[in-house]
Amino acid sequence: MRKYDPDSLWEVIKTFKKCTLLVTAIFIVSMVSGYLYANSNPYESARIMQELSGELGWITDLDPVLILFAIFLNNAVKSFLVIVLGVLVIVPIIFIVLNGYILGIVMCESAHTEGLLCVAAAILPHGIIELPMVLLSAALGTRVGAMVLLRINGKITTEEILSTLKWSISFYFRWILPLLFVAAVIETFITPAVLWILKC
Repeated sequence: MRKYDPDSLWEVIKTFKKCTLLVTAIFIVSMVSGYLYANSNPYESARIMQELSGELGWITDLDPVLILFAIFLNNAVKSFLVIVLGVLVIVPIIFIVLNGYILGIVMCESAHTEGLLCVAAAILPHGIIELPMVLLSAALGTRVGAMVLLRINGKITTEEILSTLKWSISFYFRWILPLLFVAAVIETFITPAVLWILKC
């Protein structure tokens, strides 16, 4: 089995290019679907936004440092689980579909109330780091799931699956986790400042 270098982020992206492109395409399609659904069903999308606000609104009442860790832990745990639960094959895809769809709804609602500039300002500062790490986690989980299917067909061994899973977890702690923390710092302190400057 080929040995991957967890020290090289770019090599990993190239090595898992097919899985990365697959989850990225699914995410984009899901996001566009969510946006179009919200645009054509304003009352239902408003209800969904209210539910999300009720579930996540408590975070905004915390101190900034606690907000940082709440955001970080949420993304860190989900990204870790989507890798590990790749052994269940379909979990990473479901994760990407749901997140893309919900983001599309949020973007549509925010665009109607705040404008596209504010939507971009609310997502891009931290999203430019956070989103690739989440997608890469899903790509790693998808790769593990694909290997499980190969194992069922008798084309690879269980040891190969475990080796890839172990390597993926090592890569997660070396690259994905630290960059998710950087994204959480930006989302907590820099994104609000950008929104304030733009008066969003």
